[in-house]
Amino acid sequence: MAKESGGRVHALSRSGAAGLLQFMPATGQRFGLSVVDGFDQRYDPQLAARANAAYLNEQLGVFNNNLELVIAAYNGGEGRLQRLARGAPDASFWDPKIYYELAPETRDYVPVVLAAAWLYLHPERYHLTFPKIDGRPGTLVLQKRASLAELAVCLGQDGNQHDGWFRTLRNMNPSLDPREQQPASTRLNVPVQLVSLYERTCVGGEWASVANDLHQAVLTAPTPPPPQIVNHTRSAPPPVRAHGKAAPTYVVRRGENLGRIAQRLGCHNVTDLAKANGIKPKEYGSLRAGRVLQVGVCTQ
Repeated sequence: MAKESGGRVHALSRSGAAGLLQFMPATGQRFGLSVVDGFDQRYDPQLAARANAAYLNEQLGVFNNNLELVIAAYNGGEGRLQRLARGAPDASFWDPKIYYELAPETRDYVPVVLAAAWLYLHPERYHLTFPKIDGRPGTLVLQKRASLAELAVCLGQDGNQHDGWFRTLRNMNPSLDPREQQPASTRLNVPVQLVSLYERTCVGGEWASVANDLHQAVLTAPTPPPPQIVNHTRSAPPPVRAHGKAAPTYVVRRGENLGRIAQRLGCHNVTDLAKANGIKPKEYGSLRAGRVLQVGVCTQ
């Protein structure tokens, strides 16, 4: 988790990998992470962690319990590692014939993850002390309207001196917009110690007032320019027609990837957009500028 996303549940890469454990859309769906009521379950930390465990167990079977190859497959692609290790049941990640066929990122990734795991398992050997965290889950029932951002203000840093509670609240309630006020009686997932802290600092008093003032003072962001929707281009084939009308299309701009385009157009499932245009998962982050995409699946 630390290597993939730095603990950021809402991380999204240029290639379309999303969430705490950076699942690509196709791999996420393979392990049960779909889009439900507009929410991409790759951003759910609990579901993503279970999918991650299932994926690693599957790959341990594929690679004869060779942990280094499994970790390399997670970063560099299982298909590539299987091709490199084919016909060699005792293949090693450190074998020059495999090691030097991998991308430099993957060659660095594997030892970093292994080292982190070793330090976590044996901290006493290296005079390391990890912070003690009360990880018991709790449920907070809002007594009045509030956003996660407001709660982070009124909860302050009590019990979490490093950076407050905002990321914790957001990570444990990934389907909520942190700036949108939630109605009273909304149930939030929180660390158990925040239940009583909420009663003391957020129900009333000066900090609750400060949080509300800050919420009211937030300026709305400028409206982004509308996406470039065209009906045809000189260099592109004629757009597909549906019900007698030209189906909407989108021209890819320089530096864009499929995940960002799906977000821009309000397309909840990037996989549907990819299928509509014959784009494979490995191509999500390498779209050619000027390519015309059929985006009807995002506007239905």
